[in-house]
Amino acid sequence: MGFQYPQSFLNVIDEDYLIDLEPWWFLCEFEGYSQQWFDEIKKQYPERNLIPFAKKSDSDDVACFDGHSISGDPNVYYVHAFASPGWADHGAVANFSAWFAAAENESAVYKSGQRT
Repeated sequence: MGFQYPQSFLNVIDEDYLIDLEPWWFLCEFEGYSQQWFDEIKKQYPERNLIPFAKKSDSDDVACFDGHSISGDPNVYYVHAFASPGWADHGAVANFSAWFAAAENESAVYKSGQRT
């Protein structure tokens, strides 16, 4: 069996409305964006198996699942799209739950006017 989206992610996007995590937004919010960003990330970083799922609106940062993972709870990588070689990696967290908690915190700071 190959990559599977984590249940924690599916639970969030299966809601009647998606939570506002500005400056982050889920690619599935807009038709075609998931595929567009998958193709773009694959083109830029063909040696990596990344599954993008969220984009930061005030930068070119994209949150991506580790596409090699078959654990059902993959790591999440922060990838800076369109970066020069060696500058794309902006860190990682253990899984979607960790990313979601960080995104909620970042969103609260962002909305309060204190940019991170």
